[in-house]
Amino acid sequence: MPIAVGMMFLLLSIWVYRTGIKHGIISFLLGLSACCSVVMIIEKIYENGQQSPVFGILAKYTMPVFLMHTLFAAPLRTVLFKIGIQNAAIHVLLGIAISFIGPMIAAVIIEKSRWLEFFLYPGKVIKMK
Repeated sequence: MPIAVGMMFLLLSIWVYRTGIKHGIISFLLGLSACCSVVMIIEKIYENGQQSPVFGILAKYTMPVFLMHTLFAAPLRTVLFKIGIQNAAIHVLLGIAISFIGPMIAAVIIEKSRWLEFFLYPGKVIKMK
């Protein structure tokens, strides 16, 4: 059901964009369907009170990904342009992949040093009262 609502949102959004409809209520209803889809997906992920292992790993590295995604994605785009790859799909797919994988690998390395870990989790390094 959540995927069906998400697909409906996607298809209707494309249709609204192509036809040039600019009515506020339609945008509101599309936004509402997108939010419902996300909420239903999250409900499925936490079914039976258990978080899936994949989302557990992603949750653990949320802060490093938030802080470092641009440090990995921007240089990748530059390299792709330099070697002549102009395809937007390749840029998006590789950009999303490196935006997650790069910071996660960096975080694993950073966690091995107490001093480097300060830059990700300062409260963990500095003992606060």
